[in-house]
Parts: sequence; structure tokens; C-alpha cells
Amino acid sequence: MVRQYKIAVLPGDGIGPEVVTEAVKVLKATDLNLEYMTRKVGGKAYIEDEDPLPPEAKQACDEADAVLFGAVEHHYSPYMIPRKVLIFLRMEKNAYANVRPLKLYPGVHPSKYASTQKDIDVVIVRDNAEGFALKHDGYLWKDMGLDKRVITQLRAQQLNMYVYNYAINEKRKKITCIDKSTWLYADKLFRSTFEKVAECYPDIEREHVIIDLAAMKMTQDPSLFDVIVTPDIYGDILSAIIIAQIGGLGMAPSASIGDDFAFFEPIHGTALDIAGKGIANPMAAILSAKLMLEWLGEKREAKLIEDAVCALLTEGKIRTSDLGGSSKTSEVGDAIASRVAMSV
Repeated sequence: MVRQYKIAVLPGDGIGPEVVTEAVKVLKATDLNLEYMTRKVGGKAYIEDEDPLPPEAKQACDEADAVLFGAVEHHYSPYMIPRKVLIFLRMEKNAYANVRPLKLYPGVHPSKYASTQKDIDVVIVRDNAEGFALKHDGYLWKDMGLDKRVITQLRAQQLNMYVYNYAINEKRKKITCIDKSTWLYADKLFRSTFEKVAECYPDIEREHVIIDLAAMKMTQDPSLFDVIVTPDIYGDILSAIIIAQIGGLGMAPSASIGDDFAFFEPIHGTALDIAGKGIANPMAAILSAKLMLEWLGEKREAKLIEDAVCALLTEGKIRTSDLGGSSKTSEVGDAIASRVAMSV
């Protein structure tokens, strides 16, 4: 019997609705029984309904097997209003591991970007609930700014155990812990926790690299890394280094995973400067949907989506402007959905 899944769809703001529409279009091309619960969240919801996270959106997330998310932000709402959505998804729902599989796909020419590597396939797992993530202490005076972050042993252990189990399940060979433990006390705790957890997984190669050296190595040869575990702020910075070498933000999906909850979103955010123009690259959102199916255990359909993305990129006829083409967002979604439907 084919299992039915409930998917909470939160398109959000900016280009979120545009790219999430294409991701749902591709999901509908599979033979899976998916029920979609589309709910309004973010800056637009706040402007229209005075609530960035309406009760019906929270209820949909509570009922769903997984959440497909776009992005939240708005020119006309206060900064912390759309962040309420992220605090709910990441912290209240305890999606503590932000997993970013960053891969150079065939047909995306690295010579256009910062690298000549042809085998970039790095997974960055960053902390999603501590450090500077969303809720940190801070003050801003006229002549001084202060930010205070916290890393706890409990959260660091939780994240590192997830990373080691992920490496085993995905048949990855090496885990690199990246931090600034030569200077920062919170990072010293993060590293010591990494080492303690590593003792339980003697068959997996491990190393520790300071953030400065890691950034230098990554710009020279990303293939030196396999799986990376790191506090939240370093994960953002290191992701950007690799994203520049795999075709840009339109090619960067992510998953935020907890023990019994997960949501999936493109890394690129709202991109308000191009919102509504129909030119955003939907592949990051589509590949995020692929990650969602993998998490649900539907690996066959997930592979069909990734194969369709690879085929389209290799052919090179339909692609958005960020990848050197002139296709519309919907054209890319249509082409991928068509290939998936033909393969089912």
C-alpha cells in the first residue's frame, strides 16, 4: 500500500512562493500520495493578518510528516517579526541540525566561478539552535555593539552524534570539525564534545581544522572535505565559499532535522530584488524537496528528482540567468517535472 504523507507548505516571502511552487510541481510529478497543506507565514502574513506565524500554520506543521519552506522577510515588517517563524521551526520544533549538501552538478561550469574542481561534494552540518542562531543576547549602543552566544554540551553532543550517524548512513568517510577553539571558550567546548563523541565511532576518520585554515583550504580545493560539523555562524560562512564554486545560491538546498521533525528550504533566502520577476532559479527548492523525500524514506522518488535535475543541467538548453541561460522559473520547473513524470 502506498503511504500518504502530509506536507506543510510554507512559501513565505520574496521568491519563496515562486520557487516553492516549482518544487511542489515536481513533487506532484512523482507517484507518491502527498497531501499539501499550504499556509501563509512571514512578513506578508504579518502585514496582512498581523501575525507572521498564524495558528493554522503552526497546526499544519504539527500535523505534517514534513515541512517544505521558502523564505521569510519583508521590506515593511520589523526584523524580528519574520524571525518568529524561524524560531518556531528551528528551536521550538527542535530541528537542531542544519544539513547543507553542496554539490557541483554536471553541466554547471566551475570555470565561471571560483574553482576548477570537478568533484565538489561536501556536506556542511551546522548547529541550528545555539550560537548566534536567532536567540542570542545582544545590545546596541551609540558607540558600542555587543553580541553574546552560548554553546552547551548537550546541544553540541546532540549535533555531533547526528553527524556521525549521518556519515554512517550516507557512507561518508571523513568528518571535519571546524571552529576557532584556539581563541573562543564556546568553541573549545564544541571541539571537546566532538572528540568525545568520536570515541564512539572509531571506524570513521576525523580531523579538526581551525576556521581560518579551513577557509583557505576550501577556496583552494573543496574536495579536501567530506562532511563538516561546525557551530552556526561558521557554517554560513563556509557554505558561501563552496556555493560560489557550484553555481551560486540557486543550486544550494538544505534540510533542518531534529529527532522527529524536519523542514526543508533553499539556502538563498527571499532575494527581494528579483521577487516577482519569474527569473529565480528553483533548483535549490526542488533539491530541498528531494532531501525531504529522502528523509521520509522515499529514496527512489528522490533519486528521480535528482536525476532529472542532472539531465536538464547536462543538456543545458533550459536554465535561469544565474547559470547563464534565459529561462523563466516556471520553465525550469516544468522541464524537471516532465522528466520525473516520464521516469515514474
